[in-house]
Amino acid sequence: MELRQLKYFMEVARVEHMTKASENLHVAQSAVSRQITKLEEELGVPLFDRVGRNMQLTSVGQDFLNQAAIALNELQKAEALVTEYTDPTQGTVRVGLPNSLSTKVLPSVISTFREKYPQITYQFMEGTNEELTEMLVNGVLDMTFLSPVPESNEQIEAIRFFDEKLKLIVPTSHPLAENFNVSLKELANEKFVLYPEDFDLYKIVTKAANKKGFEPQIAFQSRDFYTIQGLVGAGLGISILPEMILDGAIFKETKSIVLRDKELRRSVGIITTKKRNLSPSENLFRSFIISFFSH
Repeated sequence: MELRQLKYFMEVARVEHMTKASENLHVAQSAVSRQITKLEEELGVPLFDRVGRNMQLTSVGQDFLNQAAIALNELQKAEALVTEYTDPTQGTVRVGLPNSLSTKVLPSVISTFREKYPQITYQFMEGTNEELTEMLVNGVLDMTFLSPVPESNEQIEAIRFFDEKLKLIVPTSHPLAENFNVSLKELANEKFVLYPEDFDLYKIVTKAANKKGFEPQIAFQSRDFYTIQGLVGAGLGISILPEMILDGAIFKETKSIVLRDKELRRSVGIITTKKRNLSPSENLFRSFIISFFSH
């Protein structure tokens, strides 16, 4: 099996067409077809179903693609690692970020870091805690911010930076809008606008509500912070969001209110995998953000 075969295979799988793949690879179609055939013969199974001019992955082809992507990613990472050891300020850092942290945490960190290391480049990926952890373990990410931060285990090392309070947001016309603070129990009959069920923020809010003896009435759900605020501002419900993303980003149609319930908070930090060593550039970034938040 050759690296060239893997690259050809992955491009054909991506575009599902031999001619398009050959054009993208700037290689003759016959060469791509020949390498795919050789790869299938070597593996002893068909990787594609030929449907007219289209190429569709078989079930085993999909499984092979998933593992090939990890392998190719690790090879590219190894190549970059060698380059970085000669100059760690020239590398690339792949960072994951929960959607609920993207408005405040990362911009301030990157801005300060770039003043010291302007040549380092970044690849950012957003997702839920579960999605980002999976990408980290599979080698797609080098490190990821998470909130809340899990405990370290045999696969990951976790570092907790700080705890953040959650706050209530209501429409400015809401009866609670003039309150200085509110308890969660007072919201039992309200309609909520929250993140989807697979977001940890959803789990924190619903778990706290259940402890207070009620099940939140979910009116709308969105992965986007601004959409949630817009729906609240339109009077379609209330929401509970992290204090940090509300700071400086509160809509004029909404009002944020302190919650008295101490359990409505979340931890913020980063995780890295124990399965791989960080590159010099990644270590620079990791050390920097640990120092950044310790101050």
